[in-house]
Amino acid sequence: MPPSRQVIYVDTNVIIEATRTGCWKAILNKFDVRTVETVKKEALKVPADRSQYVPIDAELIDKQVGVEKVGAAEVLLASTRASGIVALDAGERDLLAYVAGNTKDAWLITSADRAAVKTACELKLDGRLISLEELATQCGQKPKLKDWFGKKWLSKARSEFLLDSL
Repeated sequence: MPPSRQVIYVDTNVIIEATRTGCWKAILNKFDVRTVETVKKEALKVPADRSQYVPIDAELIDKQVGVEKVGAAEVLLASTRASGIVALDAGERDLLAYVAGNTKDAWLITSADRAAVKTACELKLDGRLISLEELATQCGQKPKLKDWFGKKWLSKARSEFLLDSL
C-alpha cells in the first residue's frame, strides 16, 4: 500500500495562481488536494471581465481534487469562534469553516487575503497555514508567484495578527 500523501486544502485564488504559474499539476501529483464546493464553483466561473482570466481545467479538478460539502451548521459554529468569517468571500468562509470543524492535520493554503489569514488564526489554524511558494518548492518548482503567495508575506501577515492579539 503506497504511503498516504499530505492533505492540503486550497482556496480559489490558490488554484488560479498555481494554474497561472504552471505549478498546479505538480502540486496535484505530490499532495492530496482538497477544497469545498463553493471554491470549486468560484474557480470554474468565467468572469465577465476576462482580461485577467486564467482558465481552470475542470476535468483536472474533477479527477484530482476532493470536494467537500459545507453545511450551515459548520459556518455558524466557526462564526462563534471568529466573527469576521461572515465578511469573507464565500469560498474562503466555507473553506475555513470546513477545515476548522473537520480536519486535524491537513495543511491549509489560503489566499493572500489578510482577513482570511486573521480568521484562520482566530480559528486556531495558524500553525497549519502554508504558502503556495512553500508547496511549490516541495514539488521542485520555482514559479514566479505574486508576492502575496510567498512564505515571507504569509509569515508577516500571521505575525502581525498574533502580535495584535496579545
